[in-house]
Amino acid sequence: MRVTMHQPEHMPWTGFFHKMALADQYVVMDMFQYRHQYFQNRNRIQGVQGPIWLNVPVLRGCHRYGLIRDVRIDNSRNWRKRYWGSIEYHYHRHPHYARYAEALHALVHAPWEYLADFNLTLIGFFRSVLAIETPMVLASNLDTRGQRDAMILHLARQLGARTYLSGPSGRDYLDEAPFAEADIAVDYHAYTHPTYAQHRRTSFTPGLSTLDLIMNCGPESRQVLFGIKPETILPSPPEGGTGRPSGRREPGGAGMLATRSGEPTG
Repeated sequence: MRVTMHQPEHMPWTGFFHKMALADQYVVMDMFQYRHQYFQNRNRIQGVQGPIWLNVPVLRGCHRYGLIRDVRIDNSRNWRKRYWGSIEYHYHRHPHYARYAEALHALVHAPWEYLADFNLTLIGFFRSVLAIETPMVLASNLDTRGQRDAMILHLARQLGARTYLSGPSGRDYLDEAPFAEADIAVDYHAYTHPTYAQHRRTSFTPGLSTLDLIMNCGPESRQVLFGIKPETILPSPPEGGTGRPSGRREPGGAGMLATRSGEPTG
């Protein structure tokens, strides 16, 4: 049993789904602290002159100390008009816009209250397009205890993990000794970003939302994402070396790129 974990990002990039597909169980880390203006309430899409941000405003009281699961969208602002307008304006001429526009429009305009619910429904939409069937569970529906490494280990043991799949920067902070004591191996996800033809672009822009992939590649998106067969799993260095998850709520309706690590950050 290989388990991996991550926060519920907004409109996630392709590496998010690549790591998810390599696991036997995926834990949505909705119990981690919310990081404002990171990738939990925004992401990048391709604009006319380069990448632009799609943003979902959240209520001010959630900015600092709130858990991701408790962050509420600021629906006093007419954010949907600008949000959907950006998608429509920048992608309406793309090869597969018509294929996905109706479903996405419905998701964006549903009466969301919680950011995590909106994000998880978008993640479910992309999982469907990419035919990813890895089971998902919310951390908030499990017994969570401890901080960061301790919480990750506790969740992995709870799920019967034999391997924990970490992102690459886990090498910088993850203490593997407790995992070894629990007889859980630690692997590190290495991701080679695929390239594909981006509509009316002469050079490829990596690190965008998976929205860009499906608008350009449509039903071939899964093949693009997984067909290059990169070396995806790296073993732990030697000692001294360097669909929606089960959840509590149902929705009311159906710059520079920051470093992407691929593993939970708190």
